[in-house]
Amino acid sequence: MKFYIKSEAAEVALGLDGAMLNSLKKDGIEYLWQGDEEHWSGQAPVCFPIVGVLPDGEAYAFGKKCTMKRHGVARINPFEVLEQSETAVTFVQNSNEKTREAFPFDYQLKIRYSIDGASVTNEYIITNTGSEKLPFVIGGHPAFNCPLCSGERFEDYKVIFDKPFTKSVLRPDHITGLVDVNKRYPVLESSDTINLRHELFEENDAMVFDSIESKCATLIGPKGRGVKIEYSDMENLLIWSACNKASFVALEPWSGISHCSDETAVFENKRGMTVLNPGESKTIKFIITLI
Repeated sequence: MKFYIKSEAAEVALGLDGAMLNSLKKDGIEYLWQGDEEHWSGQAPVCFPIVGVLPDGEAYAFGKKCTMKRHGVARINPFEVLEQSETAVTFVQNSNEKTREAFPFDYQLKIRYSIDGASVTNEYIITNTGSEKLPFVIGGHPAFNCPLCSGERFEDYKVIFDKPFTKSVLRPDHITGLVDVNKRYPVLESSDTINLRHELFEENDAMVFDSIESKCATLIGPKGRGVKIEYSDMENLLIWSACNKASFVALEPWSGISHCSDETAVFENKRGMTVLNPGESKTIKFIITLI
């Protein structure tokens, strides 16, 4: 089932399955990757209560065993619609027997999408509905068509940050998804711009800008079309495209990152972890603007 929100500048389609973005259109142009079996069938999954992977799919949170596949339980369990208007939709998922089998904690996850002009706010409201502490990380995973316009190439596009910096990035292993913190890769040298090319993603996986100071990144093409993503609530940004010359780029704001080589299987001690007390809530958001 799909839900639609729109403004005078853009229109958005949202799917109940995964409570995620299905379409982002401006001026009749589709900005969001539509998925294919050859490269990546996803579009914009919401990652909760992990981003990336756990070692062998397992960890222990406050002594309780968690067994989760990549990106957690939220995206593969049902949501309901809580509120809907012409410019906003709120989905909700409450923990249930199935989620507790993998992640033995009680939570409520609200995902609210709202549109204002050409900007779409992705808002996550997480509440601890249980009687124990709730540990989690969360992240968005939107992928954007690249190129956006006919006559353009992937290599014509750039990612431009809001400030120049030199940042050696982490990169997950292509197969395991684990991060070796002893290996960093130079990407920017006193610059604010990454010139995209498919080779960046063939030998290595996503570029992980951890503890990133920049809080805004823009994917832009030669005809001036692109997307700007603002992520002041997030500590990390990932830039990813699939192997074999996929025609998309994902810009992923994450509060944490995948399991790192210097971490143990103690879930609550992982990078970027938020821990909520019973009854406590936290709101985390980022904004996508279509250019």
